[in-house]
Amino acid sequence: MATTSTIATIPTRDFYGLEIPQVAIRPVTADCHYTPSKTPGGSHVLSKGTVIKEGHMPLPVDIILEQDVAIIVRDGITIYADVYRPANTHETVPAIIAGGPFSKNGGPNKNNFNKWPWRFGCPRIATSGLEKFEGPDPAYWCLHGYAIVHTDCRGTWNSTGNVIFPSRKEGEDNYDIIEFLAAQTWCSGKVSMAGNSYLSMTQWFAGAANPPHLACLAPWEGVSDTYNDMVRIGGSPDPGFTLGLITGDIASNTGSKGDNVTEVCYKYPTWNEYWQQHHAELDKITVPLYIVASWTNALHTYGTLRAWQEVSSTEKWLRVHNTHEWPDLYQPQSREDLRKFFDYYMKDAVNDWPQTPKVRLSVLDAGGRDIVNRPEPAFPLARTQPLKLYLNAADNTASTVAPTESTSVSHDAVSGTTVFRITFPTKTELTGYSKLRLWAEAQGSDDMDIFVIMEKFDTASGKLLESCVTDVGYLQDDPAAERKKLIDGHAADPAFGASYFNSGPTGRLRASHRELDSTKATDLNPVYTHREEQMLKPGQILPLDIGFWPYSWTIHSHQELRLRISGFNPKPHLRPNDKPAVLRNKGHHVFYTGGERASFLLLPLIPLA
Repeated sequence: MATTSTIATIPTRDFYGLEIPQVAIRPVTADCHYTPSKTPGGSHVLSKGTVIKEGHMPLPVDIILEQDVAIIVRDGITIYADVYRPANTHETVPAIIAGGPFSKNGGPNKNNFNKWPWRFGCPRIATSGLEKFEGPDPAYWCLHGYAIVHTDCRGTWNSTGNVIFPSRKEGEDNYDIIEFLAAQTWCSGKVSMAGNSYLSMTQWFAGAANPPHLACLAPWEGVSDTYNDMVRIGGSPDPGFTLGLITGDIASNTGSKGDNVTEVCYKYPTWNEYWQQHHAELDKITVPLYIVASWTNALHTYGTLRAWQEVSSTEKWLRVHNTHEWPDLYQPQSREDLRKFFDYYMKDAVNDWPQTPKVRLSVLDAGGRDIVNRPEPAFPLARTQPLKLYLNAADNTASTVAPTESTSVSHDAVSGTTVFRITFPTKTELTGYSKLRLWAEAQGSDDMDIFVIMEKFDTASGKLLESCVTDVGYLQDDPAAERKKLIDGHAADPAFGASYFNSGPTGRLRASHRELDSTKATDLNPVYTHREEQMLKPGQILPLDIGFWPYSWTIHSHQELRLRISGFNPKPHLRPNDKPAVLRNKGHHVFYTGGERASFLLLPLIPLA
């Protein structure tokens, strides 16, 4: 289907015979809040006790800062890095790379982060201010005998070349950066990577490249497949956030370009070599891994947990927490835990890291008390008992009994929503992947984009129960008062602090992408081939398997789940200037239940002891 008419006028690059539309990376200007190096190509000492930025904690140790270290990778592109390392030592130290495009010093994301109410639960005093956006704090790690290396990816800031969104090419770049660092006189020869989001995404590709001096990795909440995790979840287009990242969150002093992901998304809706190059070869990763995820991340949950399952590493650990990625990164217990992992694999320390449970899960209980760090031998949980609940359009409920009579319900394809209510007789835990089998018809269109979400409500009051994923009281003078401000403000206006709350797992599917990959799909987790678009015929009624991103929560007998099925995304991951998705919905969506068209919800029931 047509989307925009601008593709032909946008410069393209050739990629395996494919024309890839390009977009210019904006130049570095004052509103980028980029801090130029004081000693480009040189070094200076940041003295212990220095307050780098107002409100941040003083430096706990003297730090040598080498700025704009030039690293030339295999195709001649120059990547620039800032290296923070302990000053008062004659011993070599391991290096940890914070590899991402958001500026090794400053940048718009870091500036905007400072403007967020409560800094998303990361008060200034918790860090030194030297940290890169979403990266580890050099002050903490230098204190404990590590070097932190901030790199600017190719095409960003002063680094040359053109921007390549996380891909196998970026894996090659990081291979070369790792080997360069390992050869430096100050380095022990052991190198790793750390950080959230993009700084985690780069790790999947670096790990798959297998550089000899890569000791281990700590990918904390990061997409591992651009197509399936970001721009085409379930085949339904949603490229706005990704393009906004390329055009708004980074800048270039070298006149670089980057892929126009929005145009690529619509120009190449099915799987091809381009998307393959942006899919990490997870089975090639063999180094030790400490992986972190959360159930509530709008971008990274699915890709992180898929990576946990597909990597070949035999020494791997998973922790799924109950908060947001940024505050978790800077919590003292998280940093100490990560240091134990790094000490074991990068310093050959004798500690109890090998005794750490392979999996630690949180179970959310909005309206109650979460379980945190529950030890498990694996994920998904082997004791999962799939619970099949049949939808009934006659009364918009779901139960274990299949309706004998066939009924249907419809709504406007663009703005409509249908809700099914589900109750549980006793306290119930659901942990893992969920699937909706939905018999559907698109009246007035040859395709349909379907969005689903499950949410928990208090039965008596009808109140939506959301999990708060950010502790805004952390390190505040009056923690309880700050938490009350958030809760009260959100209750009065749900848009206030909306990013600090989560109501439940979501899923989506474009019907023409319904073909399942029989080698990867499971009963609870449908995986699609995306090899071709199978358009719908007038009057065609067919079963669709719609996967929910994995989740873990407790439902009590005085609560109910509500399954919402919509023709629009109820939880769009957009910023103000990001373009909304172009959907194929028009006319009406009709859903059938009972009889030979038994629509059902399959949930991951965990038996309670």
